[in-house]
Amino acid sequence: MKKTVVLACEMLAHEIRAALAETALDCDVIWVERELHNYPDRLRAGLQSHIDQIEAEQILLAFAQCGNAPVGLEARGAALVLPRFADCIHLFRSFQPGDPGQVDIRTLYASPGFLEERSGLLKDYDRCLARYGEAKARRMCRAMVRNYRYVSFLDTGAVPAEAFLPIAQETAEILDLEYTACGGTFRALCKLFSGPWDGEFIVVPPGGRLDEESFFPGPVNI
Repeated sequence: MKKTVVLACEMLAHEIRAALAETALDCDVIWVERELHNYPDRLRAGLQSHIDQIEAEQILLAFAQCGNAPVGLEARGAALVLPRFADCIHLFRSFQPGDPGQVDIRTLYASPGFLEERSGLLKDYDRCLARYGEAKARRMCRAMVRNYRYVSFLDTGAVPAEAFLPIAQETAEILDLEYTACGGTFRALCKLFSGPWDGEFIVVPPGGRLDEESFFPGPVNI
């Protein structure tokens, strides 16, 4: 039986690979398709299906709370370990242990994974563009982000930023939002892969269940 298996979100692939390289964790990685983030119930079912099939001592879930998709997951034969963050943006903005991640609610953060393959709103825009034309597609997508003021490229340091800046700027222009950039980190992913699993993480023992209350902040040992 394997000691550790990582169940990983494709949206975080750049940061996960960088964290695995930095920590030198040698284990199998199972990738979960990024599109499932749009459907929390389907994502939960997909995660549980993988968990039920994995034979290992522990499964490290490289996910965050993600619309409550992990809530209800059951640890069967292996313990589950999950970062205790509201979403991947908070995870990427947590620079120190115990920091939940500083996020501006007026800002649409665009990490490399968000921009890759024109995911998220850009994919919605492309669909609307093909069906309704440019003017209506822009109106529809701008209505979706009417409470936002900025698009901020989130440079996590996992990959060179230059490859993603043009598409981040295009996103801001399409949505009629101000473009900015900010720093990020994959510190919490490195800690997931190397420990310690303190209050920044949820640990579900075999036979346990991940409840929503598990995401409430716990004590952090620094």
